[in-house]
Amino acid sequence: MASTDRAIGIIETRGVVALAAGIEAMMKTSDVRTIAVERVSSGYLAAAVQGSLAAVRSSVDAGTQAVRQYGELRAAQIYPKPHAEAGALLENGTSRRLQGSIAALESGGSE
Repeated sequence: MASTDRAIGIIETRGVVALAAGIEAMMKTSDVRTIAVERVSSGYLAAAVQGSLAAVRSSVDAGTQAVRQYGELRAAQIYPKPHAEAGALLENGTSRRLQGSIAALESGGSE
């Protein structure tokens, strides 16, 4: 990823439905990739996206609106110039699992 495409945005929610709505809105709004989805504590989850600063800002805005519609938004944060290792710390295999899930949904959704 180019240095201009390294911004990171994170949303934290209460509940799976709210998080799913937030992730879907973030992915549909901008050219970002989901780099992590984590369980923070009982009932609280977080998702992180990465891309250009403009794309991340747009996606986090859309994600927070969707989360508020379906549940509780605990926090939303954008890191415009994260340290080179910050993205690697967030990526823990989640991205590969998400890509597989998204591909399965897309192939099932087109029938």
